[in-house]
Amino acid sequence: MQKKFTALALCVAGACLATGAQAKDLTGWFVNGGAGSAHYKASYAGLSGTESDTSYQINAGWRSQFIGIEGGYVDLGGISEHDDFGSGSVSGKGWTLGIDGHFNPTEKWYISARAGLFKWIVDLRADIADPTGAATRYAASANGVNGYAGVGTGVDFNRHWSLGVNFDYYQIKKYGFNVDTKVYSANLEYRF
Repeated sequence: MQKKFTALALCVAGACLATGAQAKDLTGWFVNGGAGSAHYKASYAGLSGTESDTSYQINAGWRSQFIGIEGGYVDLGGISEHDDFGSGSVSGKGWTLGIDGHFNPTEKWYISARAGLFKWIVDLRADIADPTGAATRYAASANGVNGYAGVGTGVDFNRHWSLGVNFDYYQIKKYGFNVDTKVYSANLEYRF
């Protein structure tokens, strides 16, 4: 999976260097937000599984013409299971800091790219029933820093507003577990 992340990051870097088609100056502050679907592929000690849930994100930053820096927050949603012996849930979220690009091959159409560091937090909770029917709650959390990268496309309605779709990848890897999260979302941006 490290190879996939490296390839996506290189594509983002290449897009940031391809400036010939940029027709307008987008210098200034921006804020954007998106909502969509997160798809997880998790593995630990030879076990693996997939799941999906709703995700949302919000970012803010500054661009000089077409490339800039961004920081934001992403909620990757969570998964939960219930059976006769109890229930358990896992949820992920985190903060991002990276580079951001917004390129216009035509007057209205844009292509975006982003990549950087992902400071993640995973919360785990389990309620286990004992033979008497009483439940014992267990809770834990883990955190770390890995990477994120993404690409998108959409329409610039004017100097201030854009609407598009994004594909983002977030990596969570620590203590022998690996969670690759792919997020497909709709995104709205406002430029000041």
